[in-house]
Amino acid sequence: MDPITLILIALAAIILVIVSIVLYRTNHFTIQLPEEPLIPLEEIDGEEVARHIGLAIQMKTISHADAEKVDPLPFEGLRNLLQVLYPQVEDHLTREVINDGALLYTWQGSDADLDPIALAAHQDVVPANEAPDSGWTHPPFAGEITDGYVWGRGALDCKGVLISIMEAVNNLIREGFEPRRTVYLLFGHDEEASGSRGAAELARTLEARGVRLALLLDEGGSITKGTLPGIESPIAMIGVTEKGHLTLNLKATTQPGHASTPSSQTAIGALSLAIATLENNPFPQHLDMVEFMMSFVGNEMPFMDRMMLANTWLFSGAVKRKMHSNPITDANTRTTIAPTMIRAGTAENVLPATAEGLINLRIYPGETVRETYERIYDLVADETLEVLPQHGETLEGDHTWEPTEISNIDSPQFRLLSRLARSAYPEALVAPFMMNGATDSRYYTKLSHYIFRFSPMILSHEDQETVHGVNERLSFENAARMVGFMQALIRSASELVYEGSMDQDDDFYEEEAVEEIAIRHLQEPLPTKPLRKVEVDEDDLPDLEPLPEDDEPLAAKPLVQSDPED
Repeated sequence: MDPITLILIALAAIILVIVSIVLYRTNHFTIQLPEEPLIPLEEIDGEEVARHIGLAIQMKTISHADAEKVDPLPFEGLRNLLQVLYPQVEDHLTREVINDGALLYTWQGSDADLDPIALAAHQDVVPANEAPDSGWTHPPFAGEITDGYVWGRGALDCKGVLISIMEAVNNLIREGFEPRRTVYLLFGHDEEASGSRGAAELARTLEARGVRLALLLDEGGSITKGTLPGIESPIAMIGVTEKGHLTLNLKATTQPGHASTPSSQTAIGALSLAIATLENNPFPQHLDMVEFMMSFVGNEMPFMDRMMLANTWLFSGAVKRKMHSNPITDANTRTTIAPTMIRAGTAENVLPATAEGLINLRIYPGETVRETYERIYDLVADETLEVLPQHGETLEGDHTWEPTEISNIDSPQFRLLSRLARSAYPEALVAPFMMNGATDSRYYTKLSHYIFRFSPMILSHEDQETVHGVNERLSFENAARMVGFMQALIRSASELVYEGSMDQDDDFYEEEAVEEIAIRHLQEPLPTKPLRKVEVDEDDLPDLEPLPEDDEPLAAKPLVQSDPED
Protein backbone atom coordinates (compact mmCIF):
# COMPACT_ATOMS: atom_id res chain seq x y z
CA MET A 1 0.00 0.00 0.00
CA ASP A 2 1.50 3.32 -1.08
CA PRO A 3 2.32 6.07 1.51
CA ILE A 4 -0.37 8.45 0.23
CA THR A 5 -3.06 5.83 0.76
CA LEU A 6 -1.78 5.18 4.28
CA ILE A 7 -1.85 8.90 5.07
CA LEU A 8 -5.42 9.19 3.77
CA ILE A 9 -6.48 6.20 5.85
CA ALA A 10 -4.84 7.70 8.94
CA LEU A 11 -6.54 11.06 8.34
CA ALA A 12 -9.90 9.35 7.87
CA ALA A 13 -9.38 7.43 11.11
CA ILE A 14 -8.50 10.64 12.97
CA ILE A 15 -11.55 12.40 11.56
CA LEU A 16 -13.73 9.42 12.50
CA VAL A 17 -12.39 9.49 16.07
CA ILE A 18 -13.00 13.25 16.37
CA VAL A 19 -16.53 12.94 14.97
CA SER A 20 -17.24 10.05 17.35
CA ILE A 21 -16.03 12.06 20.35
CA VAL A 22 -18.05 15.10 19.28
CA LEU A 23 -21.25 13.09 18.82
CA TYR A 24 -20.77 11.17 22.07
CA ARG A 25 -20.23 14.35 24.10
CA THR A 26 -23.18 16.00 22.36
CA ASN A 27 -25.49 13.09 23.18
CA HIS A 28 -24.32 13.06 26.82
CA PHE A 29 -24.28 16.81 27.33
CA THR A 30 -27.68 17.19 28.97
CA ILE A 31 -28.05 16.77 32.73
CA GLN A 32 -31.36 15.09 33.51
CA LEU A 33 -32.92 15.93 36.84
CA PRO A 34 -34.90 12.98 38.24
CA GLU A 35 -38.58 12.93 37.34
CA GLU A 36 -40.48 13.54 40.56
CA PRO A 37 -44.16 14.15 41.21
CA LEU A 38 -45.23 17.78 41.43
CA ILE A 39 -46.14 19.21 44.81
CA PRO A 40 -49.67 20.67 44.79
CA LEU A 41 -49.70 24.36 45.70
CA GLU A 42 -52.54 25.64 47.83
CA GLU A 43 -55.14 27.95 46.31
CA ILE A 44 -54.43 31.54 47.34
CA ASP A 45 -56.44 34.73 46.84
CA GLY A 46 -53.90 36.67 44.78
CA GLU A 47 -55.85 39.91 44.83
CA GLU A 48 -55.92 39.95 48.62
CA VAL A 49 -52.17 39.34 48.73
CA ALA A 50 -51.68 42.13 46.18
CA ARG A 51 -53.63 44.52 48.40
CA HIS A 52 -51.26 43.78 51.27
CA ILE A 53 -48.29 44.34 48.96
CA GLY A 54 -49.86 47.65 47.94
CA LEU A 55 -49.99 48.76 51.59
CA ALA A 56 -46.31 47.87 51.97
CA ILE A 57 -45.45 49.85 48.81
CA GLN A 58 -47.00 52.94 50.37
CA MET A 59 -44.24 52.85 52.98
CA LYS A 60 -41.50 54.77 51.16
CA THR A 61 -38.61 52.71 52.52
CA ILE A 62 -35.82 54.20 50.41
CA SER A 63 -32.32 53.26 51.54
CA HIS A 64 -29.13 55.27 51.09
CA ALA A 65 -25.43 54.50 51.37
CA ASP A 66 -25.25 57.24 54.03
CA ALA A 67 -27.34 56.06 56.98
CA GLU A 68 -27.81 59.67 58.09
CA LYS A 69 -29.80 60.37 54.92
CA VAL A 70 -32.32 57.56 55.49
CA ASP A 71 -35.77 58.50 56.77
CA PRO A 72 -36.51 55.94 59.54
CA LEU A 73 -40.26 56.64 59.73
CA PRO A 74 -41.30 54.59 56.64
CA PHE A 75 -39.32 51.61 57.96
CA GLU A 76 -41.04 51.93 61.32
CA GLY A 77 -44.34 52.16 59.46
CA LEU A 78 -43.59 48.96 57.55
CA ARG A 79 -42.77 47.11 60.78
CA ASN A 80 -46.06 48.29 62.29
CA LEU A 81 -47.94 47.25 59.15
CA LEU A 82 -46.53 43.71 59.36
CA GLN A 83 -47.67 43.46 62.96
CA VAL A 84 -51.20 44.49 61.99
CA LEU A 85 -51.48 42.31 58.87
CA TYR A 86 -49.98 39.16 60.36
CA PRO A 87 -51.04 38.71 63.98
CA GLN A 88 -50.41 34.95 63.83
CA VAL A 89 -46.77 35.61 62.99
CA GLU A 90 -46.46 38.07 65.85
CA ASP A 91 -47.97 35.57 68.29
CA HIS A 92 -45.98 32.49 67.29
CA LEU A 93 -42.61 33.81 66.11
CA THR A 94 -39.98 35.75 68.00
CA ARG A 95 -39.26 39.07 66.32
CA GLU A 96 -36.02 41.01 66.78
CA VAL A 97 -35.07 44.36 65.30
CA ILE A 98 -31.36 44.20 64.51
CA ASN A 99 -29.24 47.32 64.05
CA ASP A 100 -32.21 49.72 64.09
CA GLY A 101 -34.05 48.25 61.13
CA ALA A 102 -33.29 44.70 60.02
CA LEU A 103 -35.91 42.13 61.02
CA LEU A 104 -35.12 38.66 62.34
CA TYR A 105 -38.10 36.35 62.90
CA THR A 106 -37.54 32.95 64.55
CA TRP A 107 -40.11 30.17 64.19
CA GLN A 108 -38.87 27.55 66.62
CA GLY A 109 -38.87 24.02 65.25
CA SER A 110 -39.74 20.90 67.20
CA ASP A 111 -36.33 19.24 66.62
CA ALA A 112 -33.47 21.39 67.86
CA ASP A 113 -30.91 18.93 66.43
CA LEU A 114 -31.83 19.81 62.85
CA ASP A 115 -30.24 22.75 61.09
CA PRO A 116 -32.73 25.57 60.40
CA ILE A 117 -33.89 26.93 57.06
CA ALA A 118 -34.15 30.62 56.19
CA LEU A 119 -36.19 32.77 53.82
CA ALA A 120 -34.74 36.19 52.98
CA ALA A 121 -36.03 39.41 51.43
CA HIS A 122 -35.34 43.11 51.89
CA GLN A 123 -37.53 45.96 53.09
CA ASP A 124 -35.87 48.81 51.21
CA VAL A 125 -36.38 50.05 47.66
CA VAL A 126 -34.61 52.34 45.23
CA PRO A 127 -35.99 55.85 44.59
CA ALA A 128 -38.59 56.53 41.90
CA ASN A 129 -39.41 59.68 39.94
CA GLU A 130 -42.75 60.90 41.27
CA ALA A 131 -43.18 63.77 38.83
CA PRO A 132 -46.38 63.78 36.71
CA ASP A 133 -44.33 63.33 33.53
CA SER A 134 -42.17 60.50 34.93
CA GLY A 135 -43.86 57.85 32.80
CA TRP A 136 -45.47 55.97 35.66
CA THR A 137 -49.02 54.92 34.81
CA HIS A 138 -49.82 55.00 38.54
CA PRO A 139 -47.86 56.90 41.22
CA PRO A 140 -44.85 54.78 42.25
CA PHE A 141 -45.64 54.83 45.98
CA ALA A 142 -49.44 54.62 45.83
CA GLY A 143 -49.61 50.82 45.72
CA GLU A 144 -52.67 50.98 43.46
CA ILE A 145 -54.63 47.84 42.59
CA THR A 146 -55.91 47.85 39.01
CA ASP A 147 -55.94 45.80 35.79
CA GLY A 148 -54.97 42.64 37.65
CA TYR A 149 -51.78 44.13 39.11
CA VAL A 150 -50.44 45.89 42.16
CA TRP A 151 -48.39 48.86 40.94
CA GLY A 152 -45.46 50.59 42.57
CA ARG A 153 -41.82 50.64 43.56
CA GLY A 154 -40.91 47.38 45.25
CA ALA A 155 -43.73 45.25 43.84
CA LEU A 156 -41.10 42.98 42.26
CA ASP A 157 -38.00 44.09 44.16
CA CYS A 158 -38.61 43.07 46.85
CA LYS A 159 -41.75 43.80 48.89
CA GLY A 160 -43.76 41.31 46.87
CA VAL A 161 -41.40 38.56 48.01
CA LEU A 162 -41.34 39.80 51.61
CA ILE A 163 -45.11 39.93 51.87
CA SER A 164 -45.49 36.51 50.24
CA ILE A 165 -43.21 35.02 52.92
CA MET A 166 -45.23 36.64 55.71
CA GLU A 167 -48.50 35.50 54.12
CA ALA A 168 -47.20 31.94 53.83
CA VAL A 169 -46.07 31.75 57.44
CA ASN A 170 -49.28 33.34 58.69
CA ASN A 171 -51.40 30.87 56.68
CA LEU A 172 -49.43 27.84 57.89
CA ILE A 173 -49.83 28.87 61.52
CA ARG A 174 -53.58 29.27 61.05
CA GLU A 175 -53.67 25.77 59.56
CA GLY A 176 -51.96 24.40 62.64
CA PHE A 177 -48.64 23.56 60.96
CA GLU A 178 -45.63 23.26 63.25
CA PRO A 179 -42.19 23.07 61.61
CA ARG A 180 -39.77 20.33 62.52
CA ARG A 181 -36.84 22.55 61.61
CA THR A 182 -36.52 26.06 62.96
CA VAL A 183 -37.43 28.65 60.31
CA TYR A 184 -35.75 32.07 60.14
CA LEU A 185 -37.14 35.05 58.26
CA LEU A 186 -34.37 37.51 57.38
CA PHE A 187 -35.44 40.96 56.19
CA GLY A 188 -32.58 43.42 55.71
CA HIS A 189 -33.25 47.13 55.35
CA ASP A 190 -30.43 48.37 53.11
CA GLU A 191 -29.91 45.78 50.38
CA GLU A 192 -30.09 48.46 47.69
CA ALA A 193 -27.27 50.34 49.44
CA SER A 194 -24.89 47.37 49.99
CA GLY A 195 -26.61 45.50 52.84
CA SER A 196 -23.81 46.30 55.27
CA ARG A 197 -26.15 47.50 58.02
CA GLY A 198 -28.91 44.95 57.49
CA ALA A 199 -28.08 41.50 56.13
CA ALA A 200 -24.47 41.73 57.28
CA GLU A 201 -25.62 42.26 60.87
CA LEU A 202 -28.27 39.55 60.58
CA ALA A 203 -25.58 37.13 59.40
CA ARG A 204 -23.24 38.12 62.22
CA THR A 205 -26.06 37.63 64.72
CA LEU A 206 -26.81 34.11 63.51
CA GLU A 207 -23.14 33.20 63.26
CA ALA A 208 -22.57 34.33 66.85
CA ARG A 209 -25.38 32.00 67.90
CA GLY A 210 -23.74 29.08 66.14
CA VAL A 211 -26.43 28.75 63.48
CA ARG A 212 -25.80 26.58 60.40
CA LEU A 213 -28.50 26.68 57.73
CA ALA A 214 -29.73 23.64 55.80
CA LEU A 215 -31.18 25.98 53.17
CA LEU A 216 -31.45 29.70 52.47
CA LEU A 217 -33.67 31.15 49.75
CA ASP A 218 -33.31 34.79 48.71
CA GLU A 219 -34.59 36.88 45.81
CA GLY A 220 -33.03 36.14 42.45
CA GLY A 221 -34.05 34.46 39.24
CA SER A 222 -37.60 33.92 38.06
CA ILE A 223 -39.52 31.94 35.45
CA THR A 224 -38.92 33.57 32.08
CA LYS A 225 -39.04 32.92 28.33
CA GLY A 226 -36.33 33.87 25.88
CA THR A 227 -33.70 34.26 28.60
CA LEU A 228 -31.32 31.67 27.17
CA PRO A 229 -30.41 31.79 23.49
CA GLY A 230 -32.07 29.11 21.38
CA ILE A 231 -34.48 27.99 24.13
CA GLU A 232 -38.17 28.66 23.53
CA SER A 233 -39.53 26.90 26.62
CA PRO A 234 -40.01 28.85 29.87
CA ILE A 235 -37.13 28.35 32.29
CA ALA A 236 -37.02 28.64 36.07
CA MET A 237 -33.66 30.28 36.66
CA ILE A 238 -32.28 29.45 40.11
CA GLY A 239 -29.26 31.53 41.12
CA VAL A 240 -26.42 29.45 42.57
CA THR A 241 -23.65 32.07 42.70
CA GLU A 242 -23.07 35.81 42.36
CA LYS A 243 -20.35 37.85 40.75
CA GLY A 244 -18.05 39.95 42.88
CA HIS A 245 -18.14 43.74 42.87
CA LEU A 246 -15.53 46.50 42.70
CA THR A 247 -15.70 50.18 41.78
CA LEU A 248 -12.47 52.00 40.91
CA ASN A 249 -11.74 55.68 40.46
CA LEU A 250 -9.50 56.58 37.53
CA LYS A 251 -7.96 59.96 38.36
CA ALA A 252 -5.95 61.85 35.73
CA THR A 253 -3.90 64.85 36.88
CA THR A 254 -2.20 67.34 34.53
CA GLN A 255 -1.20 71.00 34.46
CA PRO A 256 -4.30 73.22 34.27
CA GLY A 257 -4.44 76.11 31.83
CA HIS A 258 -6.38 78.08 29.26
CA ALA A 259 -8.24 76.20 26.55
CA SER A 260 -6.65 78.42 23.90
CA THR A 261 -3.21 76.88 24.51
CA PRO A 262 -3.77 73.22 25.37
CA SER A 263 -0.77 71.07 26.21
CA SER A 264 -0.04 67.80 24.45
CA GLN A 265 -1.70 65.93 27.28
CA THR A 266 -4.84 66.97 29.11
CA ALA A 267 -6.56 65.40 32.09
CA ILE A 268 -9.71 64.66 30.13
CA GLY A 269 -7.69 63.22 27.26
CA ALA A 270 -5.67 60.98 29.59
CA LEU A 271 -8.83 59.75 31.30
CA SER A 272 -10.53 59.12 27.97
CA LEU A 273 -7.53 57.17 26.73
CA ALA A 274 -7.54 55.04 29.88
CA ILE A 275 -11.23 54.21 29.50
CA ALA A 276 -10.77 53.39 25.82
CA THR A 277 -7.82 51.15 26.71
CA LEU A 278 -9.92 49.22 29.21
CA GLU A 279 -12.81 48.80 26.80
CA ASN A 280 -10.43 47.52 24.13
CA ASN A 281 -8.74 45.10 26.53
CA PRO A 282 -11.66 43.21 28.13
CA PHE A 283 -11.12 40.49 30.67
CA PRO A 284 -10.69 37.01 29.20
CA GLN A 285 -13.75 34.90 28.55
CA HIS A 286 -14.57 31.68 30.40
CA LEU A 287 -17.17 29.15 29.30
CA ASP A 288 -17.42 27.17 32.54
CA MET A 289 -20.63 28.77 33.81
CA VAL A 290 -22.33 28.88 30.41
CA GLU A 291 -21.60 25.21 29.76
CA PHE A 292 -22.72 24.34 33.28
CA MET A 293 -25.99 26.28 33.01
CA MET A 294 -26.91 25.20 29.50
CA SER A 295 -26.29 21.53 30.24
CA PHE A 296 -29.53 21.52 32.25
CA VAL A 297 -31.56 22.50 29.19
CA GLY A 298 -29.44 20.83 26.55
CA ASN A 299 -32.27 18.80 25.03
CA GLU A 300 -34.10 22.03 24.19
CA MET A 301 -31.16 23.57 22.38
CA PRO A 302 -30.68 23.48 18.61
CA PHE A 303 -28.38 20.58 17.75
CA MET A 304 -25.49 22.75 16.51
CA ASP A 305 -25.54 24.92 19.63
CA ARG A 306 -25.60 21.85 21.84
CA MET A 307 -22.77 20.27 19.88
CA MET A 308 -20.55 23.34 20.22
CA LEU A 309 -21.18 23.76 23.96
CA ALA A 310 -20.62 20.06 24.57
CA ASN A 311 -17.29 20.27 22.75
CA THR A 312 -15.72 23.53 23.78
CA TRP A 313 -12.34 21.82 23.46
CA LEU A 314 -12.95 22.07 19.71
CA PHE A 315 -15.41 24.96 19.27
CA SER A 316 -14.49 27.34 22.10
CA GLY A 317 -13.61 30.14 19.70
CA ALA A 318 -16.97 30.02 17.93
CA VAL A 319 -18.86 29.79 21.24
CA LYS A 320 -17.00 32.76 22.70
CA ARG A 321 -17.69 34.86 19.62
CA LYS A 322 -21.39 34.02 19.85
CA MET A 323 -21.49 34.85 23.56
CA HIS A 324 -19.65 38.12 22.94
CA SER A 325 -22.22 39.24 20.34
CA ASN A 326 -24.86 39.79 23.04
CA PRO A 327 -24.16 41.95 26.15
CA ILE A 328 -26.24 39.65 28.37
CA THR A 329 -24.52 36.42 27.34
CA ASP A 330 -21.13 38.15 27.21
CA ALA A 331 -21.52 39.18 30.86
CA ASN A 332 -21.96 35.50 31.73
CA THR A 333 -18.49 34.70 30.43
CA ARG A 334 -16.18 37.31 31.94
CA THR A 335 -15.48 40.02 34.46
CA THR A 336 -17.15 43.11 33.03
CA ILE A 337 -15.88 46.69 32.92
CA ALA A 338 -18.46 49.49 32.88
CA PRO A 339 -17.56 53.22 32.94
CA THR A 340 -20.43 54.80 34.86
CA MET A 341 -19.52 58.35 35.94
CA ILE A 342 -17.15 61.12 34.82
CA ARG A 343 -16.30 64.35 36.66
CA ALA A 344 -14.12 67.03 35.07
CA GLY A 345 -14.02 70.74 34.29
CA THR A 346 -15.72 73.86 35.58
CA ALA A 347 -15.79 76.10 32.50
CA GLU A 348 -15.77 75.67 28.73
CA ASN A 349 -12.51 77.60 28.26
CA VAL A 350 -10.51 76.16 31.15
CA LEU A 351 -8.35 73.03 31.09
CA PRO A 352 -9.10 71.16 34.33
CA ALA A 353 -6.25 69.97 36.51
CA THR A 354 -8.02 66.68 37.21
CA ALA A 355 -10.52 64.39 35.54
CA GLU A 356 -12.05 61.43 37.35
CA GLY A 357 -14.05 58.50 36.08
CA LEU A 358 -15.66 55.61 37.89
CA ILE A 359 -15.55 52.11 36.46
CA ASN A 360 -17.76 49.41 37.90
CA LEU A 361 -16.49 45.84 37.66
CA ARG A 362 -18.50 42.65 38.19
CA ILE A 363 -16.01 39.89 38.97
CA TYR A 364 -16.34 36.42 37.50
CA PRO A 365 -16.17 33.45 39.94
CA GLY A 366 -12.62 32.20 40.21
CA GLU A 367 -11.14 35.68 39.87
CA THR A 368 -10.56 37.94 42.86
CA VAL A 369 -10.90 41.59 43.77
CA ARG A 370 -7.14 42.03 44.05
CA GLU A 371 -6.41 40.33 40.71
CA THR A 372 -9.03 42.54 39.11
CA TYR A 373 -7.48 45.68 40.56
CA GLU A 374 -3.99 44.63 39.51
CA ARG A 375 -5.06 44.03 35.93
CA ILE A 376 -6.71 47.45 35.65
CA TYR A 377 -3.64 49.02 37.25
CA ASP A 378 -1.26 47.28 34.87
CA LEU A 379 -3.30 48.41 31.88
CA VAL A 380 -3.68 52.14 32.56
CA ALA A 381 -1.78 53.42 35.60
CA ASP A 382 1.12 55.81 34.89
CA GLU A 383 2.55 59.08 36.19
CA THR A 384 -0.58 60.89 34.98
CA LEU A 385 -3.35 58.47 35.85
CA GLU A 386 -4.01 56.86 39.22
CA VAL A 387 -6.19 53.83 39.85
CA LEU A 388 -7.84 54.17 43.26
CA PRO A 389 -10.57 52.37 45.18
CA GLN A 390 -13.71 54.46 45.06
CA HIS A 391 -14.72 53.65 48.63
CA GLY A 392 -11.99 54.18 51.18
CA GLU A 393 -8.24 53.75 50.90
CA THR A 394 -8.13 49.96 50.55
CA LEU A 395 -9.85 47.36 48.42
CA GLU A 396 -11.75 46.04 51.41
CA GLY A 397 -15.06 47.57 52.45
CA ASP A 398 -18.83 47.42 52.41
CA HIS A 399 -19.00 48.24 48.69
CA THR A 400 -16.49 45.64 47.54
CA TRP A 401 -16.88 41.89 47.66
CA GLU A 402 -15.56 38.68 46.16
CA PRO A 403 -17.66 36.35 43.99
CA THR A 404 -19.61 33.86 46.10
CA GLU A 405 -19.00 30.15 46.16
CA ILE A 406 -21.20 28.00 43.95
CA SER A 407 -24.00 26.44 45.98
CA ASN A 408 -24.26 22.68 46.09
CA ILE A 409 -26.80 21.71 43.44
CA ASP A 410 -26.16 17.97 43.71
CA SER A 411 -28.36 18.04 46.78
CA PRO A 412 -31.90 17.39 48.00
CA GLN A 413 -32.27 21.13 48.54
CA PHE A 414 -31.77 21.99 44.88
CA ARG A 415 -33.95 19.07 43.83
CA LEU A 416 -36.71 20.35 46.11
CA LEU A 417 -36.52 23.87 44.68
CA SER A 418 -36.56 22.45 41.14
CA ARG A 419 -39.59 20.34 41.96
CA LEU A 420 -41.42 23.32 43.46
CA ALA A 421 -40.53 25.54 40.50
CA ARG A 422 -42.09 22.99 38.16
CA SER A 423 -45.06 22.75 40.49
CA ALA A 424 -45.54 26.51 40.21
CA TYR A 425 -45.30 26.31 36.42
CA PRO A 426 -45.35 22.72 35.09
CA GLU A 427 -44.22 23.69 31.58
CA ALA A 428 -40.98 25.22 32.89
CA LEU A 429 -37.51 23.78 32.63
CA VAL A 430 -35.07 24.37 35.50
CA ALA A 431 -31.53 25.71 35.20
CA PRO A 432 -28.97 27.03 37.70
CA PHE A 433 -27.35 30.31 36.76
CA MET A 434 -24.85 32.95 37.85
CA MET A 435 -26.28 36.27 38.97
CA ASN A 436 -24.50 39.30 37.57
CA GLY A 437 -26.11 41.50 40.20
CA ALA A 438 -25.94 41.18 43.97
CA THR A 439 -28.34 40.13 46.72
CA ASP A 440 -28.20 40.04 50.50
CA SER A 441 -27.51 36.32 50.31
CA ARG A 442 -23.76 36.88 49.87
CA TYR A 443 -23.54 37.77 53.55
CA TYR A 444 -24.82 34.35 54.61
CA THR A 445 -22.23 32.21 52.82
CA LYS A 446 -20.50 31.33 56.11
CA LEU A 447 -23.76 29.84 57.35
CA SER A 448 -24.60 27.47 54.52
CA HIS A 449 -23.48 25.76 51.32
CA TYR A 450 -27.10 25.66 50.19
CA ILE A 451 -27.93 29.25 49.25
CA PHE A 452 -30.25 29.71 46.30
CA ARG A 453 -31.70 32.83 44.70
CA PHE A 454 -35.13 32.43 43.16
CA SER A 455 -38.42 34.32 43.17
CA PRO A 456 -41.29 32.11 41.90
CA MET A 457 -42.72 34.71 39.52
CA ILE A 458 -43.44 34.34 35.81
CA LEU A 459 -41.97 37.48 34.25
CA SER A 460 -41.85 38.64 30.66
CA HIS A 461 -38.93 40.66 29.35
CA GLU A 462 -41.11 43.76 29.73
CA ASP A 463 -41.80 42.88 33.37
CA GLN A 464 -38.10 42.50 34.09
CA GLU A 465 -37.39 45.93 32.59
CA THR A 466 -39.61 47.56 35.24
CA VAL A 467 -37.32 46.51 38.12
CA HIS A 468 -35.61 49.76 39.17
CA GLY A 469 -37.45 51.28 36.21
CA VAL A 470 -40.89 52.67 35.42
CA ASN A 471 -44.25 50.94 36.02
CA GLU A 472 -42.97 48.20 38.30
CA ARG A 473 -45.91 45.90 38.98
CA LEU A 474 -46.85 42.40 40.14
CA SER A 475 -49.82 40.42 38.85
CA PHE A 476 -52.42 38.81 41.10
CA GLU A 477 -51.46 35.41 39.63
CA ASN A 478 -47.83 35.90 40.60
CA ALA A 479 -48.79 37.07 44.08
CA ALA A 480 -50.85 33.92 44.61
CA ARG A 481 -48.16 31.70 43.10
CA MET A 482 -45.45 33.07 45.38
CA VAL A 483 -47.45 32.49 48.55
CA GLY A 484 -48.35 28.94 47.51
CA PHE A 485 -44.70 28.27 46.66
CA MET A 486 -43.44 29.60 50.00
CA GLN A 487 -45.97 27.53 51.94
CA ALA A 488 -44.99 24.36 50.10
CA LEU A 489 -41.29 25.14 50.54
CA ILE A 490 -41.60 25.64 54.30
CA ARG A 491 -43.60 22.42 54.66
CA SER A 492 -41.25 20.33 52.53
CA ALA A 493 -37.92 21.78 53.66
CA SER A 494 -38.92 21.61 57.30
CA GLU A 495 -39.51 17.87 57.00
CA LEU A 496 -36.35 17.19 54.98
CA VAL A 497 -34.19 15.36 57.50
CA TYR A 498 -30.57 14.27 57.39
CA GLU A 499 -28.12 12.76 59.81
CA GLY A 500 -24.88 14.39 60.79
CA SER A 501 -23.65 17.94 60.47
CA MET A 502 -23.65 20.22 57.45
CA ASP A 503 -19.96 19.49 56.94
CA GLN A 504 -20.53 15.77 56.47
CA ASP A 505 -21.81 13.74 53.57
CA ASP A 506 -25.13 15.02 52.27
CA ASP A 507 -26.30 11.60 51.10
CA PHE A 508 -27.78 10.80 54.51
CA TYR A 509 -31.12 12.44 53.86
CA GLU A 510 -33.95 10.29 55.17
CA GLU A 511 -36.99 11.72 53.41
CA GLU A 512 -36.50 9.28 50.53
CA ALA A 513 -33.72 7.44 48.78
CA VAL A 514 -31.80 10.10 46.89
CA GLU A 515 -31.10 9.09 43.31
CA GLU A 516 -27.59 10.01 42.28
CA ILE A 517 -27.48 12.83 39.75
CA ALA A 518 -24.58 12.84 37.32
CA ILE A 519 -23.66 16.51 37.58
CA ARG A 520 -20.34 17.76 36.35
CA HIS A 521 -19.02 19.60 39.36
CA LEU A 522 -17.30 22.93 39.01
CA GLN A 523 -14.21 23.37 41.08
CA GLU A 524 -14.78 25.78 43.95
CA PRO A 525 -13.51 28.31 43.21
CA LEU A 526 -13.20 28.07 39.45
CA PRO A 527 -9.58 28.07 38.31
CA THR A 528 -8.26 31.54 37.66
CA LYS A 529 -7.34 32.00 34.02
CA PRO A 530 -4.11 33.79 32.98
CA LEU A 531 -4.57 37.53 32.67
CA ARG A 532 -3.99 39.12 29.28
CA LYS A 533 -1.58 42.00 29.65
CA VAL A 534 -0.56 44.82 27.36
CA GLU A 535 2.96 44.49 26.01
CA VAL A 536 5.24 46.97 27.78
CA ASP A 537 8.95 47.52 27.26
CA GLU A 538 10.33 46.78 30.72
CA ASP A 539 13.38 48.95 30.03
CA ASP A 540 11.07 51.98 30.11
CA LEU A 541 9.75 51.17 33.59
CA PRO A 542 11.28 52.17 36.90
CA ASP A 543 11.75 49.67 39.72
CA LEU A 544 8.31 49.10 41.20
CA GLU A 545 7.53 48.20 44.76
CA PRO A 546 5.15 45.25 45.19
CA LEU A 547 1.50 46.08 45.83
CA PRO A 548 0.69 46.33 49.56
CA GLU A 549 -0.96 43.46 51.36
CA ASP A 550 -4.76 43.42 51.75
CA ASP A 551 -4.67 45.09 55.14
CA GLU A 552 -2.50 48.01 54.00
CA PRO A 553 -3.72 51.18 52.28
CA LEU A 554 -3.35 51.12 48.52
CA ALA A 555 -1.13 53.73 46.95
CA ALA A 556 -1.39 53.95 43.18
CA LYS A 557 2.25 53.78 42.14
CA PRO A 558 2.84 56.02 39.08
CA LEU A 559 4.38 54.33 36.09
CA VAL A 560 6.57 56.25 33.64
CA GLN A 561 4.59 57.26 30.60
CA SER A 562 6.29 56.44 27.32
CA ASP A 563 7.33 59.30 25.06
CA PRO A 564 4.96 59.34 22.03
CA GLU A 565 7.97 60.08 19.78
CA ASP A 566 9.81 56.90 20.81
